[in-house]
Amino acid sequence: MEYKLIEGQTFPEVWEKALKICWESGVEIRTDYEDETDPPSKDITAMLVVKEPEREPKYHRAGFPMGIGDLLDYVNGIKDGLMKTNQSDPVEDSYTNRLISYQDSYGEKSAESNSPDGTKEGVNQIEYVIEELKRAGYSKKAQATLWNPKIDPGRNKLSPDLIRLWFRIVDDKLNMNLYMCSNDLFKANFSNMLGFFTIQQYVADKLAIPIGSYCHIVDSLHINGAYYEEVKTTLKQLESRDWDEKTWSSEDINKFQQI
Repeated sequence: MEYKLIEGQTFPEVWEKALKICWESGVEIRTDYEDETDPPSKDITAMLVVKEPEREPKYHRAGFPMGIGDLLDYVNGIKDGLMKTNQSDPVEDSYTNRLISYQDSYGEKSAESNSPDGTKEGVNQIEYVIEELKRAGYSKKAQATLWNPKIDPGRNKLSPDLIRLWFRIVDDKLNMNLYMCSNDLFKANFSNMLGFFTIQQYVADKLAIPIGSYCHIVDSLHINGAYYEEVKTTLKQLESRDWDEKTWSSEDINKFQQI
């Protein structure tokens, strides 16, 4: 395995560094996501540290191949999910539902094990985090977990890649570490970071304190073999462009939304 600490001031800076490092030094390994004719994935274990996550520019133009609309839908979906008060569907097990309404009954279509109306409130882990940090900002226990050992082993692609979130207040700022077992660097990582950052923003707003660092830890940060040609083209383009040509600010993104 290759173990990498990748640091920077902003999300675009850290993502581009990670892409280059994984491409140049990633271990080649087979996964369930390539065809037999594809090259193996390039893979590193990485700690991506964004020291000033609110700093602009916040968007790397090459970081979300799916397009601006899909990126914003993903980010806003996480943000909106945190605003729910309970889980309305006992079989749904999205990231935000596991954070605000964690329960053991995911995957059980019968409502008998839940409340009479077919719903179950579950455990709101984000509210616990907020209350724990209000009690003691230095607490080591302000965390939320998504992995459910009752149902997730053996589910493969259906089990969550996001495993745990950990929060701590240092120098009167909210810092967040998150842990993923697997993360697609080229197609998903940048969107994931911006989406998960909304959780840090949400907690900081509830605590009425500034935001500190964002730390994204991944056991398998990888470039899928099926994307090799796209990645080669992207890296070549990045070499020939200035930073302003490779990034967008939040103001730029807002303009796109208005079009």
